Amino acid sequence: MEEEFSISTIKSTKKWRILVTPKEVGESLKYLPGELLKNVELIPTGGRISDTEKLIDLLNDKEAVVLDLEAITSETLKRCANLKIISRFGEGCDAIDLESAKNNGVRVAKTRAVSSFAVARHTMSLILALTHRITENDRNLKNGIWKRTPNVSDEGATLGIIGCGEVGKAVAGLSKAFGFRIIIYSNIHSSPEYEFAGSLEELVEKSEIVSLHLPLTSETRNIISKDMVETLKGKYLVNTARGKLVDEEAVLYSLDINEMLGYATDVFLREPISGISGELAMHPKVICTPHISALDRNTNAKVTERAVTNALHCLNHEHEKVISYVV
Repeated sequence: MEEEFSISTIKSTKKWRILVTPKEVGESLKYLPGELLKNVELIPTGGRISDTEKLIDLLNDKEAVVLDLEAITSETLKRCANLKIISRFGEGCDAIDLESAKNNGVRVAKTRAVSSFAVARHTMSLILALTHRITENDRNLKNGIWKRTPNVSDEGATLGIIGCGEVGKAVAGLSKAFGFRIIIYSNIHSSPEYEFAGSLEELVEKSEIVSLHLPLTSETRNIISKDMVETLKGKYLVNTARGKLVDEEAVLYSLDINEMLGYATDVFLREPISGISGELAMHPKVICTPHISALDRNTNAKVTERAVTNALHCLNHEHEKVISYVV
């Protein structure tokens, strides 16, 4: 369940300057309570800043940043001496040098669990689009082809879920309602109603569809490796977590030689797509979206409020009220 948070106790004697890089935050500012904005000046950039020097220049006189997916390096942190907190608009912090943040006295917070159900809903839409051949049937009809290929989402098909955090658990619940059998591979066995695999290989072997719900770490990077892709022959893969969890070259090759049945993804190795990510997106057996699984109006508003609130609580030394610190 989503944790409660409140703006009612936020107090400050100065007006904090907070850089805001996610485009969605700028679009959600009108939904923020007026009380939240009394002691803050939010400076929207209008979207993600890809140029490191420009980002450093913008951050140089700011006490906080509500951050999209920009890389925050040790050099950035050294040159932005006023920065007190990085408040992620989302959960992933893999683009932030957390060790350097800690060494430079910069706190990092994420908006844990706020967008989990939105991501789970999007995951289900991708799973159903794959197994019901939605894009294939739509494309055929638009080209005047009446081809009635049976759906492959038979009742009782097994969905293998890698990762049992908030999103993984939400996907399990939704999938069960659709009639899927569920098996989970995770270090956390917090859902006794589901079967847990003893290894990643066991999960893939028992599943028709495999769905990724892991953070990106040194241990999970390329968890769907070339060798693992080979075990996905005759199966579907879904990824709404991070592009770097998957060896995209191996997936593309597997799809080309008709081993994997299909790949649905909301995330890529390179965003915006280029190179191998662009080739993968163009493949007829791939269904893809541009990293939008958590983007809907209500979720954006909630994540925006949480991210700004986290930043203000930190700046006002109300650290016990921040949900949730990473460092």
